[in-house]
Amino acid sequence: MVHLRLLCVLFGIVTASLAGDVYSADWPMWRNDALRRGVSSAELPDQLTLQWTRQLPTPMPAWPNESRLHFDASYEPVVLGSRMFVGSMIDGSVTACDCASGDELWRFYTNGPVRLAPVAFDQRVCFGSDDGWLYCVDAASGGLVWKVSGAPEDRDAYRHLGNARLVSFWPVRGGPVFADGVVYFGAGIWPTLGVFVHAVDAQSGSVLWTNDNSHAIENVRVDHNYLQESGLSPQGHMLAREDMLIVPNGRSMPARFDRQTGKLHYFVQGYRNGDSRVVVSGDIAFVGRTGVVSLKDGREIASRWASAGKDAPEGWSGPKVDLFEGPLFPYKFQPGCDYRSVIDGDVAYGVDDGTVYAYDLQRATTSLQDQQFNGKDIKPARWDAPELWKLKTQFSGKKQKARSLLKAGNRLYAHDGRNLFAIKLDADVKKPGSVAWTKELPAEPTSMLAAYDRLFVVTMDGSIHCFGSETVELRQHTLAGARQDVQPDEWTSLAKSVLDAAASNDGYAIVAGLKNGRLVEELLTHSQFNVIAVDSDSEIIDRLRRTVGADERFRTRFQAIVDEPAEARLPPYIANLIVTEDAKKLKLDADPRLLTLYDSLRPYGGALCLPLDEARSDALLKAVSPDRFAGVKTETADQVAIIRRAGPLPGSSVWSHETGDAARSFFSRDDLVRAPLAVLWYGDGRDHGFYKRKDYGHGLKPQVAGGRLFALQVATNTLKSVDAYTGRLLWSRKLGGSARYASMPDAVYVADERECLVLDPATGEARDTFEMAIDRPAETPVSATGIRVGDEIILIAVRFNKENGIEKGRWNSELLIALDRMSGQQLWSRPAELRYNTAAIAVSGQRVFCIDSHSPEEIGFMRRRGEDVDTLPSTILALDARRGLELWKTVRTDPPANLTTLHFMGLRTQDDWLAYSAEHELLLGGRAKQTFALNAKSGEEVWHKPVRGQQPLILGPKTFINQTGHTYNVSTGDLVSGEALFRRGGCNYAVGGKNLLFLRSNCATYVDIESRQEYAIRNLRSGCSNSLVAADGLLNAPCFSVGCVCNYPIQTSFAMFHMPQSESWHGETPLKQ
Repeated sequence: MVHLRLLCVLFGIVTASLAGDVYSADWPMWRNDALRRGVSSAELPDQLTLQWTRQLPTPMPAWPNESRLHFDASYEPVVLGSRMFVGSMIDGSVTACDCASGDELWRFYTNGPVRLAPVAFDQRVCFGSDDGWLYCVDAASGGLVWKVSGAPEDRDAYRHLGNARLVSFWPVRGGPVFADGVVYFGAGIWPTLGVFVHAVDAQSGSVLWTNDNSHAIENVRVDHNYLQESGLSPQGHMLAREDMLIVPNGRSMPARFDRQTGKLHYFVQGYRNGDSRVVVSGDIAFVGRTGVVSLKDGREIASRWASAGKDAPEGWSGPKVDLFEGPLFPYKFQPGCDYRSVIDGDVAYGVDDGTVYAYDLQRATTSLQDQQFNGKDIKPARWDAPELWKLKTQFSGKKQKARSLLKAGNRLYAHDGRNLFAIKLDADVKKPGSVAWTKELPAEPTSMLAAYDRLFVVTMDGSIHCFGSETVELRQHTLAGARQDVQPDEWTSLAKSVLDAAASNDGYAIVAGLKNGRLVEELLTHSQFNVIAVDSDSEIIDRLRRTVGADERFRTRFQAIVDEPAEARLPPYIANLIVTEDAKKLKLDADPRLLTLYDSLRPYGGALCLPLDEARSDALLKAVSPDRFAGVKTETADQVAIIRRAGPLPGSSVWSHETGDAARSFFSRDDLVRAPLAVLWYGDGRDHGFYKRKDYGHGLKPQVAGGRLFALQVATNTLKSVDAYTGRLLWSRKLGGSARYASMPDAVYVADERECLVLDPATGEARDTFEMAIDRPAETPVSATGIRVGDEIILIAVRFNKENGIEKGRWNSELLIALDRMSGQQLWSRPAELRYNTAAIAVSGQRVFCIDSHSPEEIGFMRRRGEDVDTLPSTILALDARRGLELWKTVRTDPPANLTTLHFMGLRTQDDWLAYSAEHELLLGGRAKQTFALNAKSGEEVWHKPVRGQQPLILGPKTFINQTGHTYNVSTGDLVSGEALFRRGGCNYAVGGKNLLFLRSNCATYVDIESRQEYAIRNLRSGCSNSLVAADGLLNAPCFSVGCVCNYPIQTSFAMFHMPQSESWHGETPLKQ
């Protein structure tokens, strides 16, 4: 519900302050005003000279791979009076600088990145941080005035890794906006953890209202015109207009709230065109580069859905695609008319490819356009704003980018690539102006602002350039370089001892409890660790931030947090190393604290290293019992007590093949992955996460073993290994274009052309290369189509062409080859009489099972030639795994599906398939709508049922679940329950585990098998092929959806862990709208 925190507070809606003459010599917020229009009434001097530059670290946006989430791709300074204020997404600070000189005046640090522009008012500066707080500081001194938590006060300050930084579960990424004495902001980006939109009295910091029910909203229109439970994910600079609060929602369309009450007015997630960058003009909002939203009803301006009345489709409808609530087709075609535009009254100014445009928004119209869709005439709407004029400049046609534009007085300030220029506007708005001057910059601008009689330009390299009228000596404020190393001391020795004990040189190290911070510096100097320092002494922490954090060698590997070391809520499994400078601050005598620290150690060797004297060390290690500290190993070395979390998490399991295992069960035996789940880490970047273009089933699916996630980047044929517990990129290795792999804790096996590589899972280096003896000329192309790794053998399926298209036989193979897993010796090979389907190859123990049959392509040709295909044979074979000898075979003649097209979904679900149940020694298989079970020892049929629903089956110990969500008994094939566990939505398939099922139901979703409760993750989708893997105690989800334009707020890799406390945060009763 919406909570009114101060029941008797009345705050007026002063329309003039929002929509009237608010322009001033200041630039107090992003794009100057609450509507983000980019206009100042103050004239700048005719001639401007570069006066100073300030170099900041190169920006590190949260979502570097997704342009629609580039709300923090640039530093975004604001100006109040003679001071500039700029937040940092790198060190979490806000810095005040003198506008005339560029000198630093003060710096205020938060505990997380500051990703969005501050707002400045009444000699105060307000800003949000990824640490989950909104701060208000004094503009002159930087002293804290007040701060407000984005999350409810009754929730602990939980943290996780977000975009490779330690952040709050509820980061403030709904960028603050100031209007009429009130600051509005949004916190939380994961609806399943809770999302909050607040109104705060700017003077006192008192919360006026909080909307806490927009994280779960039912019947939201999403992609493909489906209705789906959804939720907000506030990311972007918020906007205020009269009675409206407009909240950008990441890659989705913005949501509209009532400014007085906080009630959600309406939310349409939309199909495409969503963006985190929003600008308002009158009754419309420009959303990103391609979207225009009506503020009256929240729908895109070209939506015909409401006016269609009873004809409006309620879901996907091919004949009515022009009537979808979220338009499917492009509808805005004016170059330069988008979120970057300057909005001055009814005129929008924009720059595109070096040409300046002016549009009359008052005379904008919508009309119908004639198009065809699948051979049918349709009439999608379009939006047009009449062009008032366009002005070609000397930069026109050079195909360079324009990222920023502003209007100050009667001039436009714009750029094309690195070329900055000013346009003097004509007094007649219908006539073009002229180029007043041009300047070349050292890098491309990313933001501009006009204030204090100066033009400030931020460039892509992170520099701020100040242009003014005076001719002065240029002042250059450069970044600090590497500091001189301190002479070795006792901290140098301790660092060496703990690094030896850690048995690791990289990952995450946490220094909890400081004396002077020297151990932090030594760990950074002598390792590749990302080091997180935690202490309650803000003076020590700030000193580290200003010294160690400013060192160019360390700034991206260092983070410092002000918190009680003994109470800080650290994520589970994060740390390869936990150490302290002051063990007393950890309060280890309080037994639960030691257990909490142990929980934050990464499995497979994470070490807690405590410098203690012998007596205290012995006493502590005696208290660490294996029955309470699962997997623990203890030792002492160099007066350091070492508590190590060895091996995998008890109860966890692996996902070694894209099919789960070599038996093709699509079932995880991991017992730790259970509801409810909370996010452990998220993000994709140069050194973390994984992202891959959607592949509609063509690419390999992710695998997890030994604490590592392995995924193949198809576009570059690069296999990447990511730490399952932190998202940190471990290694990458280039492969051939037809490689297939399987991942085990001790090795990754890669079948590639005529060889099988055995990779070290820790490094990606080849430990061995096994050659395959293939009786074909050397010039014959060889492609691996599948690989199964059993207890003793590596089974590889190959074909003799390089076609990658599924419709061209990507899943067919002509030869099976078995290699000894240890020596690589080729044991046997067996050519197909017709072809082997990859989905019909399973390995378990000493047996190999496969089907030799006609391919769907061949069956289609035969059917078109009028041949009888209903009794074509499928030969099922059981082979001895080591010798390749035929143990038994049986021929089935189940009718094949009549596939009118060779679409990947039809091929996946209707072609021959097999799966082996070790518990029952049954071989399950089928094709089309037929399913059977054979005795795995003899091949005799045990049962045969017309089981409907697509494969793959999720094959558990007692039951199997098909792709319509129905449960069947493995032994008998009988239906266990007539009620489906789930409904799939989207081009994907479900997989399962002991406790949960994982699927795409439009958004990524998991279902509790026992309670049958569905948990929609709401703010993102999984891949077009399965990208949800339960293994190593986590739900792992690498990003397999790059290139998808569907408007889910976030597009990212992430991992989730079981967190009982999060159950009540999910939202049991979705908001009705």
